Amino acid sequence: MNAQRKIITVGIGVPLLLLVSLIVWGTLSAGGSGGRPGVNQVLGEAPISTSRFNDFELVDLDGQTLKLSDLKGKIVMIDFWSSWCAPCRAEAETLVDAYQVWSDRGVEFVGISVWDSQDEVVRFAKRYGIEYPLAIDNDGSVAVDFGVRGIPEKFFVDSEGEIVRKITGPNTRRSLNDVLTEMSEQALGATAN
Repeated sequence: MNAQRKIITVGIGVPLLLLVSLIVWGTLSAGGSGGRPGVNQVLGEAPISTSRFNDFELVDLDGQTLKLSDLKGKIVMIDFWSSWCAPCRAEAETLVDAYQVWSDRGVEFVGISVWDSQDEVVRFAKRYGIEYPLAIDNDGSVAVDFGVRGIPEKFFVDSEGEIVRKITGPNTRRSLNDVLTEMSEQALGATAN
């Protein structure tokens, strides 16, 4: 009976110890940030990773409900980002400058901070002078629904509410203006026909 207990203990204990060791090693290797998405450091277009008419509902920093479907009729740029993301910080001024230009042309920007704290997001918004709506995706569910694999990632939505492009990595003024110009021209062409 004693030998049988040893076999059972070893049979259960060794795999359990290996599993716990693997979890601890993974957490330490990720710097304790196992739940965070990856960071996109290179700009590029990617396949759309969600339903083309996906929607979300979040509460913005002003306590207002923010829904993508409420913005139908406008071109929308959705930016998935986080305050702890270096490429997100690097492109913050670019986004602020672009919003100042494009908001007068019927384009709306929405920032969705993933796995971030309200204090950090508010501090980030003040530091960079962000005026477009910001919301926090506390549990990452919206990011998962959109298929976000790393941040920053941007989804571009046409005036019909269809997600038409996905760009990964930090944008430059030129890359962002090129996409928004193309989308605006397509929208004007569609209304002229």
